[in-house]
Amino acid sequence: MLENKGVVFDMVQQAFQQAGYEIEHQFFPFVRATTLIKNGYAQGIIGVWYRPEREQWIAFSKPLLSVNIVLYKRSNSRIKFEQMSDLKGYRIGIGRGYANPQRFSQAQLTTEEASSDKENLKKLLLGRVDLVLISDDVAKYLINLPGSEFEGQFEVLGGPLSVERFHIGIAKTYGKHQQVITAFNQGLDTMVNNGELAVLLQTHGFESNDYWVEQFVAQSSDAIDLDVKE
Repeated sequence: MLENKGVVFDMVQQAFQQAGYEIEHQFFPFVRATTLIKNGYAQGIIGVWYRPEREQWIAFSKPLLSVNIVLYKRSNSRIKFEQMSDLKGYRIGIGRGYANPQRFSQAQLTTEEASSDKENLKKLLLGRVDLVLISDDVAKYLINLPGSEFEGQFEVLGGPLSVERFHIGIAKTYGKHQQVITAFNQGLDTMVNNGELAVLLQTHGFESNDYWVEQFVAQSSDAIDLDVKE
């Protein structure tokens, strides 16, 4: 079980608390979650990547975390590639309803959808797919769970196909969606400025997340010290 339901949920919950909001949260497969949002049965979604077409139905928060999207293969697989077209003929597991890296989508490869990342890794283990497209952090978490059948079975193929950023999305069917996004962003900024976010990231082992390393460096470089000579 993830501590406090994972780094992204923990961050979202605490940022909302800073803004004076309490949230109720349930886990759903991504496609089911988007259906609930679009039909007005839920007001928000956690951990969604930005895509222009999604602005039709949700308002996006500031970024929460960056994630590297990679291909995983079985450790005994000899698959190699230099360009995406080299992967034609292989079966690649993807998440149902997930947004995929542009270069991956444009390659028109053979893909099979699954309802979860865990299901995709199971299919990879059983040889039902040759590769899986997945967030590197998610894969490592699933592989390193105590007693995991995936331990030692997989490895990353090549470098990241894209670097995505998680956001929360608030349904535009909800009349106060922009007010909520503004309040959430302010709560997140408060956590950055008072040091709580750095502690949270360290607690979850994400203190080296590329997005936040960049943000903290940029924040520290904003301050200057002028030594004025009379």
